[in-house]
Amino acid sequence: MVMLALSLLAATAMEPRAAGPALSRSDVVFMYQADRKTYADYGATVLAWGGKPDAKALAEAKGVRWLGSVGMVTEFNRYHDRFPETYAEALCRDIDGKPVKVPWLTDHQHKGIPYWWCCTNQPQFRTYLRERVIETIKAGAEGLHVDDHMGTSGGLWLGVCFCDRCVAGFRGHLAAQPPDRRGALAKADAATYDFRADVRAWLAAAPGRQPSQHPAWPVWTAYQCKAAAALMAELRATAEAAAGKPVPVGANAGLLWPLHLADYKVLDLFSAETDHHAAGGRPSDAPILAYRLADAVGRPYAATASGGDWAYVQEKQLHGLVRHWIALGYAAGHRLMAPHRQWCYTPEKGTHWYQGPAERFAPLYRFVRENAWLFDGYEAYADVDLLMPHRSFRNGPQPWIDAASRLAAANVAFRLVLAGDEIVHKPLATGELSTRRPLVAPDRDKLDPADARLLERRATRGGVYDTVDAAMATLHPAVKAVAPGAVRAFSRVKRGSAVVHLLNYAYDDKADDVTPQANVTLTLDLKALGVPAAREARVYAPGREPQTLPVRDGRVVVPTLGLWAIVALGKP
Repeated sequence: MVMLALSLLAATAMEPRAAGPALSRSDVVFMYQADRKTYADYGATVLAWGGKPDAKALAEAKGVRWLGSVGMVTEFNRYHDRFPETYAEALCRDIDGKPVKVPWLTDHQHKGIPYWWCCTNQPQFRTYLRERVIETIKAGAEGLHVDDHMGTSGGLWLGVCFCDRCVAGFRGHLAAQPPDRRGALAKADAATYDFRADVRAWLAAAPGRQPSQHPAWPVWTAYQCKAAAALMAELRATAEAAAGKPVPVGANAGLLWPLHLADYKVLDLFSAETDHHAAGGRPSDAPILAYRLADAVGRPYAATASGGDWAYVQEKQLHGLVRHWIALGYAAGHRLMAPHRQWCYTPEKGTHWYQGPAERFAPLYRFVRENAWLFDGYEAYADVDLLMPHRSFRNGPQPWIDAASRLAAANVAFRLVLAGDEIVHKPLATGELSTRRPLVAPDRDKLDPADARLLERRATRGGVYDTVDAAMATLHPAVKAVAPGAVRAFSRVKRGSAVVHLLNYAYDDKADDVTPQANVTLTLDLKALGVPAAREARVYAPGREPQTLPVRDGRVVVPTLGLWAIVALGKP
């Protein structure tokens, strides 16, 4: 227990050590392995979820950086084969002591045994994970990817884990907490406290309650998340020891799921499932919040859609919607992993697969690679800052998704400023609350005291608003787009240069394509974008020759907008 407590403390301070950025803006990232021709068709540069490589697979992927994947809930078969007699020692337990199935693997069995959720606080399972990391790196992987990186804490919504190891470890966590972080357990004796017994008694007092409704569940959640972050730090150290050098480490950290930021300090990149709301039959702005969250913590994001999204695309054959997701990822400064072969899941069908048509997707990725200079080195421009206390995000992500979507729909460029809490260690830095831009700061009461004081000092200088709507009433965005239909504009800048990504949101699910839009007019604040002397723009679009357009009185008229175009201003 002492070692666990020490590792928890180490995890809060750890930062990635891999040299250079883990991903470039123009990287083409594959999720799963493919053959040599497919890599070449797409212009692949990175494999994010590769298996343990062998000589043949490495030869197929020559020139592609290989991150080998290790899974915390998807590898029950391998874990069972490693510990066939004692595997049950490391299973997560509910309040009644029963093991818990992985909900999206209920159609899976191994030797007649269900895929149980394993507890990442149990020494035997941790041994298995360390061995998998070592064999993956020593087989030739250049980096590590961890699937379901939250381990036991990823199952909190299922009411786990109440194994003896977790219950005992919680005492050490509780003893280390200051009184203001103990919540409903402020008066508990940490040395003897039994959370499992407490929850059982609480449930018995009022049948129908759920463990996650217990008043002390937030403290339990923080404990489990910190344990997950500590394990990720341990696995990173294991990978680097096996490689004899720093290695890039990524995880399936879907940032629209609030707890998945718990271990961001240990990670170099996020390569993650992200809800794209395919069933709506139209493009969604929800992924934009995930991309801005990645910016807020300084990590590149390689997204894929959720298993449900891919199942819907597979059923309806909406390849054009996927093309939109690809363009959105790059326009937002990140990327969607190449949809070569994607995992689909529904409760009715279980696991099945979507095989994307390369002829519709690969040209978009080749466009990025052929014009890498339009992507690399640029950072997101912002008209306004949005301050998000992580504690508020945990209470319910939807209001924040809605706020980000509202700004995106109005083409108001925003920077997300993240304020941490007891799970995500990220206090606001001095100067992080810029005085150059207006600031939207809802849910101020969810800030830690030190962050609240920084906000109070910032508010004395004006320009702080409680709601997005209040701020938008006073804003003058640097880019205004007027078009026959819905368009999103994403502005990105570097010294002496700016690019405006235009994304056509006029998608028709019946035609499975966007309706081209004519004479899209951009009104630009050239000074704000850092290109005050720009008198012409170059427009780049997939499948089309570049064209030069005049800039008159800060206006550019794009004659035709298909799916995606990039308006470049200033020096390359």
